[in-house]
Amino acid sequence: MLGAPGGTGQGSAPGGGTATTGSGGTGSGAAAGGTGSGGTTGGGSGTAAGNSGGSGGPVQCKGSGGATDTGVTAGKIKIANVSDVSGPVQGLFESAQQAVKAYVSYVNSSGGICGRTLELMALDSRTDSRGDQEGTAQACSQAFALVGSMSAYDQGGAAAESSCGIPDLRAVTTTTQRQQVSATYGVNSNKVNYQSTAVADYFKGKYPAAASKAAFLYLNSEVTKQNEASFVKAFTSRGFTFVYEQAIDVADFNYAPYVVQMKDKGVRYVQWLGSYQHAARLLQAMKQQGFKPDVFVMDPVAYDANFVKQAGDAAAGISVFTNTALLEEGGKNKEMQLYRSWLARVAPGAAPDYFGFYAWGAAKLFVELAAKIGPNLTRKALLAAVRNVHDYTANGLFSPQDVGGKRTSKCWAFIRLQGGRWVREAPGSGFRCGQLINTGVGG
Repeated sequence: MLGAPGGTGQGSAPGGGTATTGSGGTGSGAAAGGTGSGGTTGGGSGTAAGNSGGSGGPVQCKGSGGATDTGVTAGKIKIANVSDVSGPVQGLFESAQQAVKAYVSYVNSSGGICGRTLELMALDSRTDSRGDQEGTAQACSQAFALVGSMSAYDQGGAAAESSCGIPDLRAVTTTTQRQQVSATYGVNSNKVNYQSTAVADYFKGKYPAAASKAAFLYLNSEVTKQNEASFVKAFTSRGFTFVYEQAIDVADFNYAPYVVQMKDKGVRYVQWLGSYQHAARLLQAMKQQGFKPDVFVMDPVAYDANFVKQAGDAAAGISVFTNTALLEEGGKNKEMQLYRSWLARVAPGAAPDYFGFYAWGAAKLFVELAAKIGPNLTRKALLAAVRNVHDYTANGLFSPQDVGGKRTSKCWAFIRLQGGRWVREAPGSGFRCGQLINTGVGG
């Protein structure tokens, strides 16, 4: 997705095919001088390289400026991250905040941006819309930009952000209300009403009989309601028949009735949308009742070591679609190595995960664009620069994302849990690309 300094390559394969993320151009290297101070801590075939967004280091910037905008002084740029840390599911998106902390420390160790170090306001949206509203309002008045935020109820801050115009480079934008704010851009460029055909086509091709007896269960929240409706409409257009759809309340601990319903309806394909903690409950209830469909599918939230540990052998054989590089293949991915190295410094023992990948990518993109703008850094200039970011991969950390265009990624990889380890199923490398369907849900 990006036209950032030092990047090369362009975009996802048109109309389908396979995409690979490249390590990209030479970049401009790390900023010189000083250690800095830490922050507060279906279609045809094809290939795609994806814009790398530089060589992985902070971008060099000449000159220095004064107090050019809110949160910017001659020596400092204050950014904010508003993510779900507390709430019904403790630490839900804490990894996003940890990733931004890690990137801030990395950049400051290399001298910052144009002589300015980064300072991070780490705010907790508490997994509710009011928490997101309060955090966004605080950021509006004190910070230059929001970077790498992740909240299940991000509609809460939509009005505040729309009013103050603070640039918001989110890890993922979850609700249509926030996606429609002009200053909001998800580095994971998911848009609720756009779905890639790659996911539905892969599972229908692999499990053709199961597709006619499909079930979709989801956590009863704003974001999951919107996304479930869009998923079902897209999958139905690709030949799926859903015989059972069910919302499950966050506080519901008895999943047995839902399993009974699926057994009675002869369900063979099950897809879950919601936290991995709740998915583990569902899988354990299914195991207890001896219900084993042909396939159980989850989005990338399952690609987490904590999920594997919590679900245990009940999760054996589940399938996941993801659009990031794989940790199991990370030895060749320099950006992933950098993320893991700095994460270990700022949050010892923390595990890298999907949301951390995109939060790191958001921080990386912010730094690249701020350095390109130069000393006279303003919110207006940053927003103008973000609009031109397309096919952004954060140096090969994830599949090409259309950040500026706000359109869902076309390209995905498919993995399966076998023997407690994730194994790539398709494609052999990189990502499989499809076409985008506009479902009209939340558009």
